[in-house]
Amino acid sequence: MKREDTAKKIVPFPGSADKLVNDGLKLLKKGDKHDSLRQFLEALQHEPGHEEASYGLLLAYADTGKFQEGKQLAEKMMQEAIGDYFEVLQVYVSILAQLGEYEHIVTMLEAVLAEQPFPARMAEQFYELLELSRHMSETKAEPMPTEELEPVLEEQLASWENTFWHGGSEQKLKTIHDMRTRQPQEVLPLLKKLLGNEQASPLLQSFMLFLLKDWKVEDSVWVEKLGRKGEFSPATLRPVKDSTSYIKSSQWLEKALGHDNPVLMHHALELLKEILLFYYPFPPSMQIEPLTAVLHYEAARQSGIHTDVSHITQQYDVSDDQFCQVLQDYEKIKPTLSDI
Repeated sequence: MKREDTAKKIVPFPGSADKLVNDGLKLLKKGDKHDSLRQFLEALQHEPGHEEASYGLLLAYADTGKFQEGKQLAEKMMQEAIGDYFEVLQVYVSILAQLGEYEHIVTMLEAVLAEQPFPARMAEQFYELLELSRHMSETKAEPMPTEELEPVLEEQLASWENTFWHGGSEQKLKTIHDMRTRQPQEVLPLLKKLLGNEQASPLLQSFMLFLLKDWKVEDSVWVEKLGRKGEFSPATLRPVKDSTSYIKSSQWLEKALGHDNPVLMHHALELLKEILLFYYPFPPSMQIEPLTAVLHYEAARQSGIHTDVSHITQQYDVSDDQFCQVLQDYEKIKPTLSDI
């Protein structure tokens, strides 16, 4: 019998694609990359255009080294608006890096950045990859020698400061982008001033620290944010995903969700990165176990999944009172987590 005839005789049952996707994600998590790939392909036979199946297949292509297939699928998904654009973009640029297409990464990310800011939870990774790609492609926009560079005028610094206080999110991110073309010593006084002002946006302060880290600034800077104070050398700051808070929380989430619901675990990890980015370079003010339980609960709530709070508190070994207190604290800051 011909392969096409066999495909035509596949009868899609309600929920069959979802089950295949869930099984595929479990296999991918266990390291059974090729088997997971087959699960995603079969899911797409049942339901072409299934968002989670498409994204799972993209991950499987990347993990199995099928980079050309992954590249083509990611481009198709972005063109046809299948899945979350930035999550697909994140995998796409990592595949381009594996293929050594660094100039393509620079062109792609700069084009995206010109249209809209990166999502806060992904901004650090995108900026780091953009800088690496510029370096690898030998097209990184290095600051011009001092004698050839128009000095930053006091009026320009004042305009930038005004934008940081009163501008919109896109204006602020564009200003950070413009600062990257300057000599660090020209803008360092302004950045230090804002990093030491607790009234500044916490997320914007984090992006300023990433800029100083990219410049490998070793001089200590004083940071005041969210009731915390401290002195840091930007060059030695660890990425968010290398922080003790991220490692510990991700281990709890892996234990609770890694086997049964890897999609929900991924969602909770994105919420975790968002809150750690908000507090960066400080750890969150909430205890990590009840915070992780709250993020599990929040991810489930956003996904429309009913959850039993008592079951969640048992999974993370926290009391109901601890959970409720941290949930209350989280609800207070949640509306401002993405404010720049």
